[in-house]
Amino acid sequence: MSTIYLVRHGQASFGTDNYDQLSATGRAQVRHLGAYFAALGERIDRIYSGSLRRQTETAEIIAAAFDSPGPPITLEPAFDEYDSDVILHTFAKSLTPEQLAQAGWPELRTDRRKFQFFLERAARAWVEAQIEAEEMTPWRGFHGRIAAALETIMRNEGRSKTLIVSTSGGVIGTIVAHVMGLSNHTGIELNWAVHNASITRLIYSADKVSLSMFNALPHLDRAELRELITYR
Repeated sequence: MSTIYLVRHGQASFGTDNYDQLSATGRAQVRHLGAYFAALGERIDRIYSGSLRRQTETAEIIAAAFDSPGPPITLEPAFDEYDSDVILHTFAKSLTPEQLAQAGWPELRTDRRKFQFFLERAARAWVEAQIEAEEMTPWRGFHGRIAAALETIMRNEGRSKTLIVSTSGGVIGTIVAHVMGLSNHTGIELNWAVHNASITRLIYSADKVSLSMFNALPHLDRAELRELITYR
């Protein structure tokens, strides 16, 4: 049997000019996560990471927590998050001026609650193929590339391996739904539940993969660290 830990990146820089980087809170979350993995005493054979900066920063901080040399990092862009900006703008174009005004678009980017509500609406439209744009990857393409990458890793890495995948909430939700045979809608709904710097664990053999843990935060489960628990 082999193990894959799916790790959501630490908190990104919401509301800034560059979202795709860890915030100070995000770096603290991941430092605790790296220390947790290092303290397990379990050999980590490799860290796979999406190519987004918040994902690679997370992978690098985790690897640095191990005695030198830490586990090698392999970039795998198939684990990149969906492009929320493209989805949001495409969804916005499908609405009337009155609907946009009611939603508060685009000023809602500075309001976490309003932004999340609008993103959920846009993501549902994306999953249901109600919106499309040349620059937007369809949901079926997003799901397909992730499932293919997961299967390739399991086949190539083989038995008795322990791996970490540094990725994002949408990818984790999609993988969990895929592994459990759940609907696409469930996959995107799981996305909203995934905490920053959380751990989801898969166990796999040659012919089977199963979920053994979802969205866990053992590294932050102390009273003095719970203020570091975030969704966005």
